[in-house]
Amino acid sequence: MNTHDLLAFSVAQEAINRISTGTAPWDTILSATSYITSSRSWPMPDFVLVDPTTRVTVGAEFKPPQQTKREYLTGLGQAISYSRDFHYGLLIVPSISDDGYRIADHVVSVLSQSPLDMAPIGVLEYNPATLSPTNSTFTESRFFSPRVTAPAQPAVLDQSFFAKWREMSPQEMLFLLSASYDAMRNRLPALGTIRDLAFDALWIAIQARTIHHWGGGLRTYNNTASNKVAVSKNYRNFLFHIGWTESDGSLTKQGLEALHVGTLYGHLSQPFLDAVATALLIEGKHLILFNAISEFQDTIGTMPSEPDWLNLLEETLELKGLLKRNPSRHAVATANSSRQFLKAEKQLWRNLGLIMPRGPRVFHPGRGFIFNWARIAGLLQSSD
Repeated sequence: MNTHDLLAFSVAQEAINRISTGTAPWDTILSATSYITSSRSWPMPDFVLVDPTTRVTVGAEFKPPQQTKREYLTGLGQAISYSRDFHYGLLIVPSISDDGYRIADHVVSVLSQSPLDMAPIGVLEYNPATLSPTNSTFTESRFFSPRVTAPAQPAVLDQSFFAKWREMSPQEMLFLLSASYDAMRNRLPALGTIRDLAFDALWIAIQARTIHHWGGGLRTYNNTASNKVAVSKNYRNFLFHIGWTESDGSLTKQGLEALHVGTLYGHLSQPFLDAVATALLIEGKHLILFNAISEFQDTIGTMPSEPDWLNLLEETLELKGLLKRNPSRHAVATANSSRQFLKAEKQLWRNLGLIMPRGPRVFHPGRGFIFNWARIAGLLQSSD
């Protein structure tokens, strides 16, 4: 499985735990309301810590155990580069490298030299012999030098650490990939971004009644300007969040590979659906979400009804720093089941075979969600 992300987010949650309890030295730069999110635009740290009150951000680079000294020094360069787009850069490294060299001490010594001694870079050191998703203890080997100016061009942050999905079918995904590829080749920036041009092409195809939703029926939307804008908001970010496009819609290497698979086998083929599922788990970080949900279920005790269970899950994830709820939006979602927490994601997981269904639902009374770990493990192993 993808242990890198699991370990990185376990460290992130330990950091949030220290921040939320006002533990020094974290209390000097971040408030108790801070949370974890993602930034999928370059330079793409492993996770971002955000203080919603002060808008201070920390871009973090996690390096797993048993890597070479070169890999850890590369991580130092990444953490330093994050300080251009975030208030602080953070490097998380083991105490020793694969040859037993005390790499954390070396990194700290490099940062102690002028002019790096005043750089807004922190170093967290962990024990490679004991680090696990359930044991993420670390030491603040070097904390951040206070920063007095904000980044000139702050990175764009996502609203959540995991990829959000609304409605888009496999046919629509493949269509957008193909239309994006065509827009990349034609290179007509005066007409709009690649993402906008691709969606315009999809909208025309929908109005021509040639596009199907995941259930197999024709996709239909009223052809009004306001409706087009509303629908585009549901479509525009998903392929970016699973690593298949850049923010402007241009295809990444993974997106080109997905386009090849979909074109060769078809949008409803198992290879293409597997490609979607794998990207969702890894780049979309739904594997992190699955593990957080499973951990929640293991500790909940008596299982309540689904609405109460979902509300408690959302509260728990917020306490862990894995999401930040908008109070007014949460009130609407609680009152309106159509906006219930994870409503869309549950449908996506079912469609991709990532969760075990119970008739038309996926919630199992007395058990909660039962993820299809055999399929998940197979997808992750195939991606290695």
